[in-house]
Amino acid sequence: MTLTSDQIEDLFHQYRDELTRRLVTMVNSRDTAADLLQETYVKLLGLVNTKAVEHPRALLHRIATNLAIDYLRKQKKPFHAVDSLDAAMEVPCGSPCPERIVLGKERFQLSLQAIDKLPPRTREAFLLYRVYGYSYREIAARMGISDSGVEKLLMRALDQFCTLFDPLDADE
Repeated sequence: MTLTSDQIEDLFHQYRDELTRRLVTMVNSRDTAADLLQETYVKLLGLVNTKAVEHPRALLHRIATNLAIDYLRKQKKPFHAVDSLDAAMEVPCGSPCPERIVLGKERFQLSLQAIDKLPPRTREAFLLYRVYGYSYREIAARMGISDSGVEKLLMRALDQFCTLFDPLDADE
C-alpha cells in the first residue's frame, strides 16, 4: 500500500509518544529528540504516494532510529591528525622488541633441551601435564601411579627447569 499524506499524519500522531520515548533514550535529550521527530515526519512525508509500505510503523521507527544514529555519529569528537598521532605515540607497542624475540627463542631451545634431559617417566608426566593438559588423576591412571607420584615427578621436572633458568633470570 502506498501512503497518503493523511495516512502519514495519522500514523505519525498515533506513534508520536512511542517514538519520542525511543529517541530520548537514544540521544539523552528531549530537545534533540523533538528535532529528530520533526525530521522523521518530514522524511516520511517525502514518501507520499511513492513507495509501497507493508509495515508503516516499522518504517517510522526505522527512519527515526537512522536519524538518531546519524545525529550521534556527528556528535563524536572530530578527527584531529595531530592529536591522534600524539596519543598514538604514547601507547606502548604490544609486540616484543627484536632482543626479546631472540631471548625467547633461546629460552625455548633451552626448554626443549631440558625436556630431553629429563628421565623418561618424569618427561612423560611433564609432557602429559604441560603439553597435553592432562590432570594429575588422568596422568596417574595412564602411568599406573598415584596422584602424589605424579606430583613428585612434576616437582622434579620443575626443579630441573628452575636450576637451568634461575641463573638466566638473574642476568636479566
